[in-house]
Amino acid sequence: MIPIDRHSRVPLGDQIVDQFSHRIASGQLVNGLRLPSIRQLASRLGVSAYTVVNTYDRLIALGVIEVRAGSGFYVKRQRDPQTTTELALSSGGEVDVLWLARRILQASPDQIVAGSAFVPAHWVEDVLSPAFVAKALRARPASVTAQPQGLPELREQLALKLNSAGIAADPASILVTFGASHAIDLIVRTLTEPGDAVLVEDPVYYVLLDHLREAGVKIIPVPRTPDGPDLEALEAACREHHPKLFFIQPLLHNPTGWSATPASLHRVLEMAERFDFLVAEDDIYADMHPGNPVRLAQLAGLNRVIHYSSFTKVVNPAWRVGYLAATPRLIELMTAEKIRSVLTGSMVEETVLAELLRSGRYRKHLQTLRTKLAVARPRATQLLNSVGLRVVDPADCGVFLWAEMPPGIDVDALVRDAFDAGILLAKGQLFFASDTPSAHLRFNVATCTDARVIEFLQSRLQAAPDNVVALPSRHAV
Repeated sequence: MIPIDRHSRVPLGDQIVDQFSHRIASGQLVNGLRLPSIRQLASRLGVSAYTVVNTYDRLIALGVIEVRAGSGFYVKRQRDPQTTTELALSSGGEVDVLWLARRILQASPDQIVAGSAFVPAHWVEDVLSPAFVAKALRARPASVTAQPQGLPELREQLALKLNSAGIAADPASILVTFGASHAIDLIVRTLTEPGDAVLVEDPVYYVLLDHLREAGVKIIPVPRTPDGPDLEALEAACREHHPKLFFIQPLLHNPTGWSATPASLHRVLEMAERFDFLVAEDDIYADMHPGNPVRLAQLAGLNRVIHYSSFTKVVNPAWRVGYLAATPRLIELMTAEKIRSVLTGSMVEETVLAELLRSGRYRKHLQTLRTKLAVARPRATQLLNSVGLRVVDPADCGVFLWAEMPPGIDVDALVRDAFDAGILLAKGQLFFASDTPSAHLRFNVATCTDARVIEFLQSRLQAAPDNVVALPSRHAV
């Protein structure tokens, strides 16, 4: 009998599908086995026939069962996992950017993604309820079609959102994207050529580094401190390399969680003017900040600043909608690049997001999310410190903690062993532009406090030999 937890927030149908899928994949339900009829399974589980019909339909769509006319439902022969085009993820291989990104995005429900960049699914599952999505789509005029720059109603709401944060923007200065990674791609494709010098904070969002490497630009790392970029290093890099762009994440920085001071941001803008470069401001986590923090785009408007963000991290990982704000000329150039690459966006997602902003539902969701993070952060900090990690200059809000490991730890081995134990860790070295080893890990305050994570870290870190030289700390971290 398949166990069902009627008190779980996971829908009954999802529980049944997961149970069948797991048992078939593990061989508990063998190939060719005849499954109960719809009526039989509904009676055994105490659910409606509709739930069973929906469950079987989903399992057929997943390719794990089949229906035989006039006979019933049967477990379907599974392909040899070694011959499938997409192999099951394992702990093997180099622990690089692709290793981490794939495992975060393809994590199974029973894995603990302690190094994730996303808040837990159950924290955001209500914000885009089926009823809300259906209501938003019903209100959409039939004549509305997708537009390359983005749905006008959404750009109007985004302009209101930016203005409420003190950033002067209008719908014409906004381009809707498929998340922040797409915004980065458009910026890099539009504004750089191979050999151009581009400044990045060090550490930095690892996907940005891959975009820049693919573009063939010269990546110049600038150490990140808790107060912002190392200003002396930034000025020296500007004098030596004459950069075209500087990518910076002032608020709730990924991976450290730090936020730059207004004084530091003023200096960045002064150098952008003096050395004639553009600043790409990543604002993707700033909505998690409970106060009214200062952004570069507040201080300078959109003069020399390209401001970009996304709703993926705070609404739903599958909801790929982001935006960037810039001068009309830059928006025109990047819109042309968007047309060449993806033509237009998703009218469905853009329509729903416009209603989410217009209705005030997004603002209320943020209030709830910030409250949960405020509770989780101190507990996560205390637990990580208690097992032998050192949380480096922990901020008082946001989702990330940047922790340094004690001496004697083989980082790659630790990450692989954790993965085999059902725990996904994010090693710090992936976030640096250079290949110098790092003794840090990025933690998500909402997921790293699971007892299995703490017990695993405690067993591994406190057993480390004391006579091994520690990996070097990086810059100011």
